[in-house]
Amino acid sequence: MSNILVIDDDADICTLLNRFLSKNGFTVTTAYSGKAALESIINNVPDIVLCDFRLEDMNGSELLEKIKQNNPQVPVIIMTGY
Repeated sequence: MSNILVIDDDADICTLLNRFLSKNGFTVTTAYSGKAALESIINNVPDIVLCDFRLEDMNGSELLEKIKQNNPQVPVIIMTGY
């Protein structure tokens, strides 16, 4: 797994994960909303998705369902600080 999509509406979390994962040899794409994530996946299907549960435009469960409809093979890890 070398291509990771990080989805979080907190830019600091995206930056932190991007820096850490990039330093460890992964290619990282970030999205700050569910809509942006779904658009990103159309152009570049990731090897794995790291997704915050609470997003501005939808929750992690809704986004998980939408991702799995078109890309059932992509593993999704839901994370939350709550």
